[in-house]
Amino acid sequence: MIGPCVGPYFRALVAALLFLAAPALLAEPAAAEAPKLTARPQGLLSGGLTLTSLDEKAAFAFSQSVIGKQLGDFVLLDRQGQPVELSRYRGKPLLVNFIYTACFQVCPTTTRNLQKALENTVAVMGADRFNVISIGFNQPFDSPAALKDFSRQYGIDLPNWNFLSPAPAIVDALAAQFGFRFVATAAGFDHLNQVTMVDAEGKIVRQVYGENSPPKTSASH
Repeated sequence: MIGPCVGPYFRALVAALLFLAAPALLAEPAAAEAPKLTARPQGLLSGGLTLTSLDEKAAFAFSQSVIGKQLGDFVLLDRQGQPVELSRYRGKPLLVNFIYTACFQVCPTTTRNLQKALENTVAVMGADRFNVISIGFNQPFDSPAALKDFSRQYGIDLPNWNFLSPAPAIVDALAAQFGFRFVATAAGFDHLNQVTMVDAEGKIVRQVYGENSPPKTSASH
């Protein structure tokens, strides 16, 4: 069974966010630990590669490889179906994670725990200091309406947290920008449970991985 994201995840997320908001006050973050994943049925990897499971070393290496890279601009739809350019979020630190709304266990659990971490951070820093977006990658099913229902169901009402739906044609390119890979399985998807930290200039500066037991720091469905 997948366990919840616990204390170390929260502390790492808050510390990383503080690092983004006040870089002059904090040292360079420690190197991330490689996530562990278990084998899953054959599926399709983002990018069109067929694998028997999500290779944890390859997925982690890919996730880490985008650190230091500048994000390109993409247009997605918000929960009201209105277009939103990623460049709109320049000027403040940004947290980005990927979810799929049909997930019945890990995505809801990590979303709730991310909410707890963010509420604590908002209490310290204020909601106007950073932004958060959750991207629904299972298209065309993660529509604006589906993301609206998902956020309402789990009580996400922070003013700086948005849920965005990409067009199916851009999912692979968008996921690759954030170093996010996923494998389709009979039960859903395997993917790293990661939050990508983006600075105010639109450059990826860190990946923060959730802690599950077992498997550690992964999201397997």
